[in-house]
Amino acid sequence: MEEHVLNLGKEFLVSYLKDRNIEYGNIHPWRNKWEFVVLHCLRVEGYVVKLLSRENHNLSEEEIVLIRLAAILHDVGRVHTREGHALLGRNIVEQWLKENSYVSQVIGDTKRLLKLIESHSNKEQDEEDYCLKVLKDADILDEIGAMSIFMASNWIDKGDPYFFQLLYNRLDTFEMNFCEECFKILNTDAGKEILEEKKNFIAQFNSGLKEELYGTEVFGEVKIEDYFSSFSNL
Repeated sequence: MEEHVLNLGKEFLVSYLKDRNIEYGNIHPWRNKWEFVVLHCLRVEGYVVKLLSRENHNLSEEEIVLIRLAAILHDVGRVHTREGHALLGRNIVEQWLKENSYVSQVIGDTKRLLKLIESHSNKEQDEEDYCLKVLKDADILDEIGAMSIFMASNWIDKGDPYFFQLLYNRLDTFEMNFCEECFKILNTDAGKEILEEKKNFIAQFNSGLKEELYGTEVFGEVKIEDYFSSFSNL
């Protein structure tokens, strides 16, 4: 029965978002399609499952279903707006629940579900609700790790001859610092463990990239012509 409710949530997510245009731009082209929101929500549900598998918790089966359903639906409002999408999403889901009494009956605590969706975006606020802690951590963890490398590359001109040097520099500074900032707002031990694994992956990738750039790593910080013109001044 629980899986059936989760499947109904996924069906609603797709039916609501399908063919809607993202109403704001983004540097990452895959984020400009409604499918991105669906895939992100499904990955966040996956992180909820991963977190709970590593955590020592006393959640009931009903509460686990509640968090997973909240994860599936948490960004349904994001197709319309980035700012305030959590509250908008809460209202969209509330209307869906009114029209689907079966779902409301099965999950029981609809107010808590709506609260999870409405509150998921304020990552820096301390929460007493363990379910909300897990949902927030799952949301933070998505797109960090291997995905970070692709996302970092979008901030660099693909036509720049120093592309790989600039990518190395961005991963070494911005992405590593971003991971450190995320550590400060994660709520669960499992979330911090997973983030540490992701950070290590990025560091290992960048170490390999640095090795491949051996002999040219200075470029990107200085242009080739400037570097070699300095020799003639000696």
